Amino acid sequence: MEEGYVDINHVPTRVITIGGWIDQPIKRRHLIIVIPGNPGLIGYYEEFVKSLHDELLGEYVIWGLGHAGHDIPKNVTLPTVNDQPELFTLDGQVNHKIKFIDTHVPTDVNLHFIGHSIGAKICVELVKRYRKTHNAAAYLLFPTLERMAQTPSGRKLWPILGPFRKVVILAASLINRLPESWLTTIVQWAMSSKGSQLSIENSTSSASGTPAVVHVNVRTTMRLLHPQALERSLFMAHDELKVVGELNADDIRLHSDRLVLYFGTKDHWCPLEYCHNLQRQVPEARAIICPHGFEHAFVLQSSQQMATIVSEWIKEFS
Repeated sequence: MEEGYVDINHVPTRVITIGGWIDQPIKRRHLIIVIPGNPGLIGYYEEFVKSLHDELLGEYVIWGLGHAGHDIPKNVTLPTVNDQPELFTLDGQVNHKIKFIDTHVPTDVNLHFIGHSIGAKICVELVKRYRKTHNAAAYLLFPTLERMAQTPSGRKLWPILGPFRKVVILAASLINRLPESWLTTIVQWAMSSKGSQLSIENSTSSASGTPAVVHVNVRTTMRLLHPQALERSLFMAHDELKVVGELNADDIRLHSDRLVLYFGTKDHWCPLEYCHNLQRQVPEARAIICPHGFEHAFVLQSSQQMATIVSEWIKEFS
């Protein structure tokens, strides 16, 4: 796996790839692009991308593209949400992905988009744009396509995303002043207590004195706690709650033959009621209800299992 930062609309954006870096010729006819939810740090999807590449026997090139402003390189100051808010809204993130694709994706490849949570909403826009030119298809995992502010999570987080956002960012600034070893321990404990599986990499020192290897999800969460990154993630989330309203059934209907939608049974961002609403309005849509009990944030517990499922859909569409 290769990783680095790419300038998109003057915002350094973290990209991960398997099968070749973005400036290398694509030797396969199919390119998979993973679009994250929010927080949009692509590090959370590393295990999923690796597992998907293995499931597809290395026959597909896979890129993962983070959201603008959600992962900050060291010693970099980004445009502020006050000076250039259009870079960090939901529409701004759509334009960010379009700019990247138009700049880096050759015209002769078929595009497969994997969108998680709000990334699914972004991917519907990308299929609309690239279906004709790149035969685009999208696989929408735990998709937040409608009425986000009315969901249990949306109602709970509204105060944090609105009136108390600055307080949360101030708290992150204070936490970031802790020694890195303390912060690592705190984040690892917090994630483990929530059920995250952190055992893939050894996150404690070995008896031989080998330096500890911190699990990628812990490292990624520590990056999210950077005040600039957290501010842009919360700003985008606040915008999502304001702009993601009624289901755009027309778009789903128009592209239903190029979409797969995967809904959870206990998803507080996308209740089952929303899946049933989509099925009523677009009965031809391929809407699947997860039989495995995966959480909305599947990347914390079920990356490998989800990669196995998605790989079968990609093979069907290829």
